[in-house]
Amino acid sequence: MKTMINITTSIYDIERYRNLSHLREFYRRFGCDGYELMRCPPPSSDILGKEDVVGVHLAYFTSWIDFWLGDEEALLEEYGSRERYEAFYGGTSRERIVEFVRSELEFAAGKEAEYVVFHAGDSVSREVFTYRFRHRDEEIVDAVAEIVNLALEGTDYSFWFLVENLPWPGMRFTRPEITERLLGQIRYEKKGIMLDTGHLMCTNPDIVSEEEGIAYIRRCLDAHGPLCRYIKGVHLHRSLSGSYVKSVLADPPVLPDDYDERIGMAYMHVFRIDQHQPFSCKEVKELIRQINPEYLTHEFVTNDLAQHEEYLRVQVEALAASLNQPNSETVAAMLEAERIAKDPSVKGYTDLDELFADLKV
Repeated sequence: MKTMINITTSIYDIERYRNLSHLREFYRRFGCDGYELMRCPPPSSDILGKEDVVGVHLAYFTSWIDFWLGDEEALLEEYGSRERYEAFYGGTSRERIVEFVRSELEFAAGKEAEYVVFHAGDSVSREVFTYRFRHRDEEIVDAVAEIVNLALEGTDYSFWFLVENLPWPGMRFTRPEITERLLGQIRYEKKGIMLDTGHLMCTNPDIVSEEEGIAYIRRCLDAHGPLCRYIKGVHLHRSLSGSYVKSVLADPPVLPDDYDERIGMAYMHVFRIDQHQPFSCKEVKELIRQINPEYLTHEFVTNDLAQHEEYLRVQVEALAASLNQPNSETVAAMLEAERIAKDPSVKGYTDLDELFADLKV
């Protein structure tokens, strides 16, 4: 199993590090194999080499199905004007969505990624405050499959194409028939699932602890039975936001008519739901043992590098015993030993008597 840390090309992420060497030292310090990278619009900086990127998280539109279906009324309700939604999607034809996905796939191929991740869901800004969704899971996954097939048509990529579960309509990994419906329609041999544990926990607002969350995830796995063979990767993190969700659903805020103001509120709201915090309980070991993925990404949302480092330390140490991984202190010691071994200014020994003499033993 390969383990990764999530990162984007956003300047907000990249400027946390002094240089490329610091980026590499950071993931190696936690015993990881590299990064899962997502490309962001400017201002951004793509400095990671192919050797540092294991997977690519495809960039995405959070809301797209109304544009795909040509629902002018719904688009005007969300964006306020035709000019606004055309600017958002970068065009007037639904082919624009396929072109966008194709450009992301080419980016991943250029990085020689072993897998790509595609969000298999949809929601508009007002819906995330009320959970009154206009589109059914079936509609979303059928459209996802259509887009994916068009984007991959005629290609010969070698990477895994992994669909990711979301808390919104689409593939939530709560209904096995929906998971099967989506995978059954995708015409790509190396298809699979990137199971996002935090997103899955968000589908059950009654969860109040990590242990309850893991038990819920395992029930969903059991319900999926043989479909679990499609799980090739895990986005590992947890969210315990049920009480917040219940409070908002009981008294939804009055939302502004202006799209930019409303989407800003929606993003902040979703970050409070989808918390991307680390697991610390011992039960997470058995969860990963049960899934047995090929790829595991520690996927966190943090304010700065120090917080990201702390989140990684907590989750890596929770997993260390079951994954035969050294903890963060051991990894740091190993890296220091490697540095010393390669440092020409450090004296080396081929004779034990000389070593003991210097040590005055």
